[in-house]
Amino acid sequence: MAKTSLKSLVANDTSGPQASETQATRPAPNYRTAQTRSDTRQIGGHFKAEAAQTLKVIAAEQDRDVQELLAEALNMLFSKYGKPTRLEVTSGRRNRADRR
Repeated sequence: MAKTSLKSLVANDTSGPQASETQATRPAPNYRTAQTRSDTRQIGGHFKAEAAQTLKVIAAEQDRDVQELLAEALNMLFSKYGKPTRLEVTSGRRNRADRR
């Protein structure tokens, strides 16, 4: 069973005040997505504040982004469980050339 995105659910909602409008007359949603985020999905979790602070400290000490550290950690997890998925350990915020 394919998952339905929230964006498509909102677009197909006919229970609201716009129920008399047809799909063709509704304006297309104006979502702006950064190019570095196209074809990606966010992965997250809720942890204690100390964990977030520690992650930021490590990122600063290593002159890396938190996203780069998370990609490295996920790659280690995938490897541990024998999964082939490998994430690129970079961040969209800056290029490798900008690093030094």
